[in-house]
Amino acid sequence: MDAQGGDRPIGVFDSGVGGLTVVRALMERLPLENIIYFGDTARVPYGVKSVATIGQFTGQIVDFLLRREVKMLIVACNTMAAVALKTVVQRAGNVPVLDVIEAGARASVAGANGTRIGVIGTPTTINSNAYARRIHALDPDARVYSQACPLFVPLVEEGWLDHPVTRLTAQEYLRPVLAEGIGSLVLGCTHYPLLKPLLRDVVGEKIQLIDSAETTAELAAAHLREMGQAAAGQAPAACRYFVTDVPLRFQTIGERFLGRSLGEIERVDW
Repeated sequence: MDAQGGDRPIGVFDSGVGGLTVVRALMERLPLENIIYFGDTARVPYGVKSVATIGQFTGQIVDFLLRREVKMLIVACNTMAAVALKTVVQRAGNVPVLDVIEAGARASVAGANGTRIGVIGTPTTINSNAYARRIHALDPDARVYSQACPLFVPLVEEGWLDHPVTRLTAQEYLRPVLAEGIGSLVLGCTHYPLLKPLLRDVVGEKIQLIDSAETTAELAAAHLREMGQAAAGQAPAACRYFVTDVPLRFQTIGERFLGRSLGEIERVDW
């Protein structure tokens, strides 16, 4: 293995704070890996912006991470993955690129609960049809039932993870998807893993919940093994956090997503 290459960090990026669930999953699955996280907190949300603007912002972030010699790029934002993945791949050159949509789609097709798959996400992600397209490319026989859940993100950021309002909202959103007899449900937004206990109660035990953060971490581990780029573990792993703005609530929300202290947050001025 190339020790120097193995010790280089993994670059993870998102439009805001949600991608920290991917960082958390990476820390648990790959505890020896150094990580650089970038959240474009000054320009979030991306979902209301044009495809051209999202592509421009995404390109800036990729260039920032490449200058820090990352060995892998992980698109932890479903919106970016849905509309700007080509931009990331073009900028990345020889650096491998993974994304939450690919990871979630692969896991849903590999699942043992049949070919009726539910997908929940933000309106932008659902309207892009990116999950359905990728799932169908992997398994043409799959039946995909998609549902936008616009209220989940603000409820999660409010910390209402087991609130009666959140439970009622989930029941309402999921009713049409559950009526289709799905065997698995893809959590197509990086905020949604925090709702897993509540969603488990709503959907029952028989439906497989596919956590895009966990599946992305598994995919990253497999790629690093294949490339011979896994960290050697000679020094304690470190994680650096870069954001474009530090709103007062970022630390609180970020630590809820990460499940641990964020430490120092570095602000980027373009």
